[in-house]
Amino acid sequence: MMKKTIFFILGMAFLTLGCTEQVAKQVDANEFETLMADDATVQVIDVRTPDEYAQGFIKNSTLINFNNPSFKTQLEGLDKNKAVAVYCHSGARSNQAFEIMKEMGFKKIYELEGGIVAWQAGGKQIQR
Repeated sequence: MMKKTIFFILGMAFLTLGCTEQVAKQVDANEFETLMADDATVQVIDVRTPDEYAQGFIKNSTLINFNNPSFKTQLEGLDKNKAVAVYCHSGARSNQAFEIMKEMGFKKIYELEGGIVAWQAGGKQIQR
C-alpha cells in the first residue's frame, strides 16, 4: 500500500509539473502589438544597444543590451512565469535572445519577427 501511495504522489507531481507548457514563438508586428494590448504584465524587452534604443523604441520596453557581458544576468531579473516579448533591430539578436530565454526556462516568449524595422514598416508607433 505504501509503494502505491508513493508512486501515486510522484505520478501526480510529474503530471502537475509537466503541464507547465512552454510557449515560444515568433510573431509579426500585429500579433506583437495585440499581445502587449491584451496582457498589461508582458515584459517587453529591447535587446539592441543603448544608441539604437535612443533612436526610438517600442512603448513600455526595457533595454537589456544583448552585447553586454551581463546580458544573461540581467535576464535573470525578469519573471520567468510572465510573458516576455523580445525584439531588436531586424531579428538576429532577438532570435538569439529568444533561444537563450528558452534554455533559461522562461514560460512564454514571443519574438518580434523582423524586429523594430518590421514594426515601423507595419505603421506602428515608436517612442523617443
